[in-house]
Amino acid sequence: MNVTEILLDIVVVLLAAKLAAEIAERIGIPAVIGEILAGIVIGPAVFGLIDSNAVIEVLGELGVILLLLEVGLELSVKELRSVGRSSLTIAVIGVVVPVGLGIGVGLAFGESSNTALFLGTALAATSVGITARVFSDLGALTRLEARAVLGAAVADDVLGLVLLTIVVRIVTLGSIDVVDVVQIVVVALAFLVVAVVLGSKFGPRLFQFVDDHAVSAGTFVALALAFTLAFATLADAAKLAPIVGAFAAGVALSGSASAPRIRRELAPVGHLFIPVFFLQIGIHADLGGLGDPTVLALIACLVVVASIGKLVAGLGLLGNMGDRLMVGLGMLPRGEVGLIFASIGLAEGVLSPELYAALVAVVLITTLVAPPLLRIRIRVLDRRRPAVTSVPEPVGGWLQVGETVELVAEPGTDEALVVALDAARLVHQAPPSDRLLDWLGTVDLGASTWDSRATSRLLTLLRNGSERSWRFLDVADVLERALPEVAEVVRRRRRDPFVLDPAQILRFDLVEELQRLVAEEPVVATVSERLRYPEQPMLAALVLSVTGAGDPVDLARRLADRLRIGFKSEAALIELIEDRNLMRSAVGRLDGLDEEPVLGLAAHLETPERARSLYLLSLAMGGLEPAERTRLDQLVGDVLRVLGRTDLTGRGARSLLEERQTAAVALTTSRTQAEKVRRAPRVYVLNHSAEVVARHASMFDPPLRRGEVRVLLDEFGTGHGMLEVASLDLSGLLASVTAMLANRGAEIVRATAATWPDGSALESFELRTPGPFRAFIGDPDELPAVISASLRNAPDAEPAPELDVTFDDDASPWHTRCEVTGPDRPGVVHTVTTAFWVSGVTVHTAEIRTVDGRVLDRFEVTRTDGAKLDAETRQVVREAIASGPLRDRETPGRFGAVRRRLRVGAR
Repeated sequence: MNVTEILLDIVVVLLAAKLAAEIAERIGIPAVIGEILAGIVIGPAVFGLIDSNAVIEVLGELGVILLLLEVGLELSVKELRSVGRSSLTIAVIGVVVPVGLGIGVGLAFGESSNTALFLGTALAATSVGITARVFSDLGALTRLEARAVLGAAVADDVLGLVLLTIVVRIVTLGSIDVVDVVQIVVVALAFLVVAVVLGSKFGPRLFQFVDDHAVSAGTFVALALAFTLAFATLADAAKLAPIVGAFAAGVALSGSASAPRIRRELAPVGHLFIPVFFLQIGIHADLGGLGDPTVLALIACLVVVASIGKLVAGLGLLGNMGDRLMVGLGMLPRGEVGLIFASIGLAEGVLSPELYAALVAVVLITTLVAPPLLRIRIRVLDRRRPAVTSVPEPVGGWLQVGETVELVAEPGTDEALVVALDAARLVHQAPPSDRLLDWLGTVDLGASTWDSRATSRLLTLLRNGSERSWRFLDVADVLERALPEVAEVVRRRRRDPFVLDPAQILRFDLVEELQRLVAEEPVVATVSERLRYPEQPMLAALVLSVTGAGDPVDLARRLADRLRIGFKSEAALIELIEDRNLMRSAVGRLDGLDEEPVLGLAAHLETPERARSLYLLSLAMGGLEPAERTRLDQLVGDVLRVLGRTDLTGRGARSLLEERQTAAVALTTSRTQAEKVRRAPRVYVLNHSAEVVARHASMFDPPLRRGEVRVLLDEFGTGHGMLEVASLDLSGLLASVTAMLANRGAEIVRATAATWPDGSALESFELRTPGPFRAFIGDPDELPAVISASLRNAPDAEPAPELDVTFDDDASPWHTRCEVTGPDRPGVVHTVTTAFWVSGVTVHTAEIRTVDGRVLDRFEVTRTDGAKLDAETRQVVREAIASGPLRDRETPGRFGAVRRRLRVGAR
């Protein structure tokens, strides 16, 4: 084969494997089944897109080595020592009986002793990973039966690998006697013991040294792969299967501090190569032999004895507790381990293609039927479960902490959720007892409802819990039954191929960061203590930690509804989440700590409680540079000083907004003017003195008629003055006034604009003119007519491609902030305001400045329907400024389309 053909084969294999895994997971079957079926489809048995070759074989061999490494990493020497008598008995029965029955079936069908031995050995393996997934999906991982099966897996893995070693040696050497068998067993066990002991002693030190001193990217993962391959090579040198060495490498490293990083960094490699192994299983399968009645009969017999051999393993569950049938069903699926046995048999020439296909079929059948049978059995047992009789809470509480977290007495259903959450808080002190786990596996948490006690326990867990707490809730299925919104996120993380570190699945980064900040920083702890409702930033941190790319507000509503925190608390939580970027955006801007944005933020937050909560959430979101953190601390201090103003009597806190409005109302002379002050935009009120606000309110008294314009002129000196314009429901007013000023040669030094909810608009311009101010601006009695006339003509403007236009949705709670910067020249402001008008954008407030020959203009804008600007409208504004709003024959159509869309949306 040439390089191109090899690369094409690799492309086909990788794409087929991942596509099959995606489809399989979505329809609820193990991914390994989908990958095998994909191999059958693309292999010679169906379409013949690919045939096995040396490169694919090597990739598959790497895949199975990485698979056994993962299995070893999930175990530990401590777990190997702690396997109970029941689990060990289950494992021994589950190996011995299937092997004996399988050998009998092989011999009965006329196969050689070697072939019969391999058939029986292949039936001994158990894919506990698949069983564990089913137990987890059904919330039964804490049940006695599940723990017995998972414990048996530890012994099953070791027994299976030793048995595989013996069988391969027998097949390789031909006939051997008892002494040879004993020798093989001794060699295999000796290799495992020596490899694990020496690997556990020196391996962690080696990886820690590399972790501390390596500077080149990829050194750690290269060492992890080399370490595994070295152990596989040593196993092969000892006449053992290479996968035995990979398994030993995993066990040796499982208890080290480097194990999480090894799992994390080898995960992408495993995602590539492990599916290749299973795809290769399907490629090797010869479906032609499945039409032979003898082969079909062999498959049927092997399925029967394989099932019987594992079902009787349930008898190893000692004592009177637990369901033995459930244990047997849990041991039933062969999965990946059985496939490893089958592939080795084919490679050694012991299994013919027909027998290999038959064995693959047996593995597929047992793997597919086990999960639904297990589900049915668990549901039957759940229906038979006797009702729990409520008992009084013991004097010392339901739980006691000693060597384990012990359940003193079994509470009723109404107490179950509270006890489960208390247990999660305590498991960082001691592991849960068997009784506690058994009770959690059988109690009906779905019947429990969230009350104030349960919600309080959850909030305590958010403040003081750990990853171990959340893992306990996940394993005990409390998340699925009591917090399905969080459980759904955990499931999504498990399916996400980009979540490479398993430890990240149950970590809530913002919650942990907020816990750390409160624990380590006295200032943050003080802010938290001052909160009346400290759960708000914690709940917001939880929501943002688990939302991902979804809608955090929707999740917050669902979570608040489940926790029954009340309407006011739910509204406060949603406001906090919606405002999450306000402070962070402010500290990232040069003017973010100026008086105007601080006053605007204070006006929006309204209370010190909201300001402190937003500060804590902003810190928890992380990513702040030291200088930004300093600015954030200063910002919250400024906001709190604004919100903490008190009246002369000292009764309560009154915001600066209320003070300013009250002072302005006191200066008005009519009810109409006072109402105009009360309804004025908050940012506008905060940015102007009470005298200015009252004067502007007087321009709307008596009330304006639709289309009416009023003007005030105030001359400061020669060539310097103020023009103020008030109107009602006049679209394009700002663009028309700036057009008139540009035509008259007036320079806009500073300008502000404000829009009321009823359509009233006010625009204030500080101007400089080449000569006497009034001579250039005109008679104030005639200006309204001039402005009204200009409104009837579509204002035109010069292009300004040199201007830089940016938009920020986080700078204001209500509007999109548009900032325009660039070189100043006559007509620049008119170009920008005209672009807004033709784009269907409403200007709520404006600040226009010129500093050192550069314009620094800021506008608070929305669409005409009140929503913040979307991406299309922003692009239209940019194009209108760059090309001149009405100069391109084609652009008016686009601007018109945007305006029509916005008008429809507004209706």
